[in-house]
Amino acid sequence: MKYSDLKEYSNAVADMFDWNYTTFIRTYRYITPSVAARWGQKIANRRNVKAVYVSVERDAEKMNHMHLAIASTPDTNLKKRIASAVNIREKSIGNIEPIRGKNETLQYISKQLTRQNRYIDSYHDIFINPKIQK
Repeated sequence: MKYSDLKEYSNAVADMFDWNYTTFIRTYRYITPSVAARWGQKIANRRNVKAVYVSVERDAEKMNHMHLAIASTPDTNLKKRIASAVNIREKSIGNIEPIRGKNETLQYISKQLTRQNRYIDSYHDIFINPKIQK
């Protein structure tokens, strides 16, 4: 994907939901695309979550981490809910930060898409809570 396409793609994703939180998950175990998909859906299925955009970014040959943009009702326990949903320790989850610049944040989360020829195991997807309507 070219950088200009990334900007267009990111802006389209940004307009899909009211993304209001961002964080990352770093477990020090390699996160495969199937694990990322399972975790994304489990987080999206939480009662207070409307949708989750996930992107796996490679750090080194055997290390990676997962970025998340979350559309959720205001929730002071979101980190705990994410940890519970995917059965990991809270310390594996970065700070839950409010999204201030939606388009810029989604571009940052999607940045590995411009490097897909180097990141064969990169992964991104959107998960929507089946119980909500946008």
